[in-house]
Amino acid sequence: MTQRKYIKPGSRIPFRLSFKERDLVVEQAFLDPDIDTRLRRAVASGAKLVVDLTLDDIDDLAGCVAAEANHCDDAAVRRLLDAVFDRLTKLEGQFTDEQPAVVTPAARGIAAPPRYTAKQGQYLAFIHYFTKVHGAPPAEADFGRYFSVSPPAVHGMILTLERRGLISRVPGKARSVRLRLSRAELPDLA
Repeated sequence: MTQRKYIKPGSRIPFRLSFKERDLVVEQAFLDPDIDTRLRRAVASGAKLVVDLTLDDIDDLAGCVAAEANHCDDAAVRRLLDAVFDRLTKLEGQFTDEQPAVVTPAARGIAAPPRYTAKQGQYLAFIHYFTKVHGAPPAEADFGRYFSVSPPAVHGMILTLERRGLISRVPGKARSVRLRLSRAELPDLA
């Protein structure tokens, strides 16, 4: 695993995409209004557009693009959306906004820092508490109601958490999300 570059929380990273990719994402994906506006106002740099995104923006956009690609019947559009998703996740994997430790936590006898963003941590904590209270994991609709987000945003986050190995699930089966972390590794639910 390569070392991720530290950036301050809220720092923006340039993401390049073609005019066609931008138009497709804006037209097809259900986007956060702020990200939609930034994509529409992206600055041209040669044959590409450049939009500056935070790590949370990249995570949200990747989730929306993945959700749209999963529900797309047009194979050519799906391939284009998948390519944008792959570039977003690759870019996200190059950076972290978590403070680098001078001394490894394991060497000091404390738990390692979380391997997820603050927003991802809230989803993980929600899974834990919902399952504890209701005796079954939450459905995607439960996430949407709690976090006041769209179904594509929820689905994108679930895919991201699964891809990072933080949860497991059975695709197509309701309420199959399972945490792969202990309670001690989770933040408190805000």
